[in-house]
Order: sequence, then structure tokens, then C-alpha cells
Amino acid sequence: MLNKLFIKINQEFAFSDFMMRGKKSTSIFFPGCSFMKFGSDMIYKTLNILKKYDNNVEVCSLCCGRPSEVLDKKYQNKYENKLINYIKNNNINKIYLACPNCFDKLNFIKNKYKLNIDILLIYTILNEQLKTINNFKFHPIDDAVVIHDPCSIRNENVVHKSVRDILKCAGQKYIEADKNCAETICCGNKNMMHIIDKKTSKKLTNICLKNLTEKSNIVLSYCNGCLYTFNNYNIKTIHLIEIIFGKIKNQNYLNRIKFVKGLDKC
Repeated sequence: MLNKLFIKINQEFAFSDFMMRGKKSTSIFFPGCSFMKFGSDMIYKTLNILKKYDNNVEVCSLCCGRPSEVLDKKYQNKYENKLINYIKNNNINKIYLACPNCFDKLNFIKNKYKLNIDILLIYTILNEQLKTINNFKFHPIDDAVVIHDPCSIRNENVVHKSVRDILKCAGQKYIEADKNCAETICCGNKNMMHIIDKKTSKKLTNICLKNLTEKSNIVLSYCNGCLYTFNNYNIKTIHLIEIIFGKIKNQNYLNRIKFVKGLDKC
């Protein structure tokens, strides 16, 4: 009950005038709530690479509203309408996403409201653009990692390939899980399962971790929700973006607030 109340309050704050910020453009980089906890430095490094592909892209601090869709239906339309108004008022035609769950949610909104926009995950674009930068300094770690593909994009084959291409370019040693890509196992966190059905969530997490940790004791993914789940089980994790730009020392809500404060109000 308390967890649901916390999520409700968090969503109300995420869609407040203070939190909804961004520089106006027809193309936006939508990092997502969890990615914003990485802090401004990591966000703007990512944005600078995206600008090599689309010079018009600017960053925003919006939330996709997925928690409300799952936990509080009566607020779902309210928050979706806020997002749609932002998209329409700024004539946005491209949205670049770092979070697979945001990608899933924004595609749902696009189809539900018949929006004429392109929804793109950044990892394919990063893969293309990093190859054009001479002597780009990646940050591989010494140990081999096992890749966990998020279940929300299990059918995005181009993204799966791009992630592995980035790791190869970085010189990062990696191992494939027995169940990966289209057959990947849910981490137990999809659609807030860890709150609404803890028993099933725990069962899925244990199955998923068995699939991964038999290969390596370090799990790499490109979904913060998955990594958050694994961290709660004291599993060593790393985000793909850290292989690209370097280790993130602190991931916290304060980083998100500091980043938001640096943006123009919508």
C-alpha cells in the first residue's frame, strides 16, 4: 500500500510544472526518469552523440507515465494528455529514448492516439555515430559480462545487434545468456510487477538470474529497471552507457533534480 502511494506521489511530481522541462525542438531526447539519475554529464554526452545524427535534437525531462498506467488507471489519461499536449504544442516529430520501457510506452501512446511521430531507441544511433568518431575512447571493464536484453523490446532485433556491435567496438568481453534477445526472460520488474505481484516477480527474477549468473557474475543491460532489480539481489551490474562513457559514480534522485533545474520550463 505504501509503495503504491509513493509511486502515485512520484508520478504527480514527475508531471508537475517544475519537472516538465526542455528546450523546444521538433526532435527531443527523452532520457526517462531512471536514466536522468545518471546526472547531467552522462545525459549531455549522450545528447552530443545524437546531435551528430540529428542536429535539431534537444533534451527534455519528461516522464512516460508507465507507473500510472499500471497502478492508478484514473491518472493514466491525465498524464498521457500532458505528454500529447507537449508533443503537439512543440510540433515534435521525433523522440529518441534511452529507456526500453519508455520506448514501449511511447509506442503505445503513438498508436493509441494515432500520432505522426518517429519513436527511436538511441542505441542503434549511438552504434552508427560512434563508428564515425576517430579514436573514440570507450571504457570496457576487464571482466567478461553477460548481456541481459530487456523483455519490453524482445522483438527489436536491430537494437539487440547494435548493443553487441557497441561492445565489440569497445573491446568489451561479453557472454550470451542461454535465453537472450527474442527469448529473453523478464527480470520480474515489468509493469511494476515487483509491487503488484511480489510472489510472481520474485519467481521470475530468480529464473532470470539463474539464466545470467551461470555465465558471468557481472550483468550488463541497457534497461535501468532491470539493473535496479538485479542490484536488489546484490548482483554486480553495469549499464551499456558506462561502457561507452565511463563508470557512473553516483546514481540518485538528486542528480535528476539537478539536471531538471538546468532546463527551460515548458
